[in-house]
Amino acid sequence: MALLLGIAVVGLFGHRPLLWLADRRLDPTILLTGWLLSTVGLIVSTVATISLFALPADEHPASGIFRLAGGCWTALSSGSLPGWREGLASLGVIGAATILLRIGWAVTARRRRSRKTAPHVEQLRLLAAGAPSGDPLWVRDDRPLAMSIGGRPGVIVMSDSLRHHLTPGALAATLEHERAHLRGRHHLLVAIVETLAAALPLSPLLRAAPAALEDLIELAADAQAARRCGPAAVQEALSRLTGQPTPAVGLAMASRLTQARLRRLSTGSVGATRAMRVAGCTAVGVAALSLPAAAGWLALNVVGCVVA
Repeated sequence: MALLLGIAVVGLFGHRPLLWLADRRLDPTILLTGWLLSTVGLIVSTVATISLFALPADEHPASGIFRLAGGCWTALSSGSLPGWREGLASLGVIGAATILLRIGWAVTARRRRSRKTAPHVEQLRLLAAGAPSGDPLWVRDDRPLAMSIGGRPGVIVMSDSLRHHLTPGALAATLEHERAHLRGRHHLLVAIVETLAAALPLSPLLRAAPAALEDLIELAADAQAARRCGPAAVQEALSRLTGQPTPAVGLAMASRLTQARLRRLSTGSVGATRAMRVAGCTAVGVAALSLPAAAGWLALNVVGCVVA
């Protein structure tokens, strides 16, 4: 019960520490790790904790579940209420099943929506199949356009007018930005948090995660491009691509936080070093995964002090 209370606290307020760290301009890769592990860890810990109610400590797990289910059914069939243990086990099974069914529904709904754009995406994949891996698919368009489409294989689409709008350095930075999206599996990360938010919209943490990740992946791709091509080249590319059309699929380079990203690049920021990113991701990951247990332990001690 204490662990379940800690999970509830994280679901209600777990986004606030992450937003506070974002205001301190922490490296976007570290924040990405924190958001992803917080959202996925919240779901996993919730299902695991609720399921514990159906696993008596004095029984083998499998036989305990079936015995509790049988006892509950026997009590209901005889017209009496089941005992507290059988009732608690039933609530645990129903709660875990409800969460899993909601996630299954969200996955199905997302797949149904993706079928509408699937033919166009497959055409782009076929056109890009002959190009070397990581090279863009150039399309004829007078508008400056650069976007990436996740999946297997990932596709980078760029309009040929970019060659006239951008200098060679800015063009290379644009391509590196889109490659960073594919290397980091950013499309998949956004899909995961959007699916979880659609499945369990009551949690403020899950509701805030999609928008936060969409901003952070752009900052992370900017930092990767700036490390390889220089902040000035990325800044020029963003300035020229501002106002480009937003694609129905994929991630466009100048779709979100353009002015904030330009201000960040004007300071010459390319993110933390590799060693600092590894250390930061490890620390944030451990904190995100242990936060429900820590909140539960704190709640248990508070209740114990009040009772005492």
